[in-house]
Amino acid sequence: MIHWPCFPSRPVHCLDGVWDLAFLGCDIDPESVDPASIVYNDRMAIPGVVDSLPNYLKQRGCYALRRRISCEQVGQAGKLVVGGLGLWAKFFVDGAAIGTCQTPWAPWQVAIPASQRLERELTVLIDSRIDPKRVPLFDPYFDFYGYGGIFRSCFWHELPELAIDRAQVIPQGLDGTVEIRLRLHGTAAKEVALRFAFDHEAEQSVSVPVSQGCARFQARVATPKLWSPQSPQLHTLRLSLADGHQDTVLERFGIRSLSTAKGQILLNGEPLKLLGYNRHEAHPQFGPALPQQQLVQDLQHLRRLGCNFVRGSHYPQDQRFLDLCDELGFVVWEEGLGWQARTPHFASPVFNQLQEDQLRSMVRTSINHPSVIMWGFLNECDSHLSESEATLARLAAAVRDEDASRLVTFATNHPFEERNYQLVDVVSINQYPGWYPADINLERPTAEIEPLIDRLLAHLQAEGQGDKPFIISEMGAGAIYGCRDELEGHWSEQYQAAYLDILCRRVVNDARIAGLAIWQFCDCRTYADGHALGRPRSFNNKGSFDEYRRPKMAAETVRKAFTGR
Repeated sequence: MIHWPCFPSRPVHCLDGVWDLAFLGCDIDPESVDPASIVYNDRMAIPGVVDSLPNYLKQRGCYALRRRISCEQVGQAGKLVVGGLGLWAKFFVDGAAIGTCQTPWAPWQVAIPASQRLERELTVLIDSRIDPKRVPLFDPYFDFYGYGGIFRSCFWHELPELAIDRAQVIPQGLDGTVEIRLRLHGTAAKEVALRFAFDHEAEQSVSVPVSQGCARFQARVATPKLWSPQSPQLHTLRLSLADGHQDTVLERFGIRSLSTAKGQILLNGEPLKLLGYNRHEAHPQFGPALPQQQLVQDLQHLRRLGCNFVRGSHYPQDQRFLDLCDELGFVVWEEGLGWQARTPHFASPVFNQLQEDQLRSMVRTSINHPSVIMWGFLNECDSHLSESEATLARLAAAVRDEDASRLVTFATNHPFEERNYQLVDVVSINQYPGWYPADINLERPTAEIEPLIDRLLAHLQAEGQGDKPFIISEMGAGAIYGCRDELEGHWSEQYQAAYLDILCRRVVNDARIAGLAIWQFCDCRTYADGHALGRPRSFNNKGSFDEYRRPKMAAETVRKAFTGR
């Protein structure tokens, strides 16, 4: 599936389709596998996950995938771009290793060596085992299922000697002035000649200094149209290398400003209250390899409920989904893979480096999406401990180094002991009153919701954080689809609906709360072992829709609260 950016002057092979498949075993060391020895006896679709295939249910192990590519030019080097995979992968071209990916869900790319062959062979070893040593970013206790496979589209680029990686377009205000950051592949001179045009405007020429493979310059869109949820106007940039180099990129972007003031998020200088959901990329048949139609349906469900906001929990998002959010006017919080990191993680140099690597890759990949207004990382880590401070400071600095134009946050579930509020532009807090600590008020556990919100607001004010926007980044209650109970017991649709009615109306009517991301949009598969004793059906059942997007009573409750109808 092609998404932005586009490269019209070079051969780009979309590798979506049916690949050869071999299951190599549950105990094999993938580093010892010789690609030439693999016998392929099955097939699977990419994007796809092995966990959804009838032949391999519950078979966590090592798999081999193979695809042949017919190139157009002899002796041409290239790059392989992978939108996201899980949980570990090693890549081979014509039998030779070219790279290993240890960052699940994150966009990843690797150089392809030149060859005199036109027919090339790509082999990918996928390891779906949860192994914190091999995959330090994913742990067995995570509350969402770790799938094995290539989740998203991948592309084989045939590159000229000097090629464009990306043209990042950063608005410098609302008058149409933008900074263009051009990232290059190959060896460039000290200066590069460029031709560029916005939309249907006349082409312009410019020569720009090159430093460490990057060229920067400012330009202006003559007739700027502002992007907002109410009017999601988009612009395009066409940029080409000149002076004999043949490469062109088409990028799409939006012009809008982001800031904060007096506890509010301001988009284009106007207050924006975020009303929406946490959303996992999940489906019981496809895992995170969602078809395009499902992405559209999810956003239509959210729009009908009056939502303008999606938190992409808890990993980098599918570029096709962000394209749709750009077009439909949703705002997005995108975050790196992370869930309840602990002291051993903070002390691990490998963990820290991979966290930074995936965040930089996420930001570089998604930077032109006007829908993305916040970057985040390390959901619910032990940020109340001093050991967390160096890691969180490093990640916040890395994100701002890549992009200082957006807001930075992370979701804490230790709000009264938090040590890192100073790092964020937006305070985001996960709490579950009336659900997990339900023994506080046995008769009416939903009565815990508003007093806790009051305590949070008072605490932030006392901590000197009262002027920052405050978002309830997770709050909700579970319900089994079809479970009805007149007494509104836990796990009933009535209890969930009553809970969200109190929560949503409080947020809508309280100017001190900048936003709400309900946990969660739809039910999703979680543990498949003994941990699931706290997760009926092995699903996290807090969705307002079930895993097949069938609405629970709570969906209509949220719609009424968010729309006022």
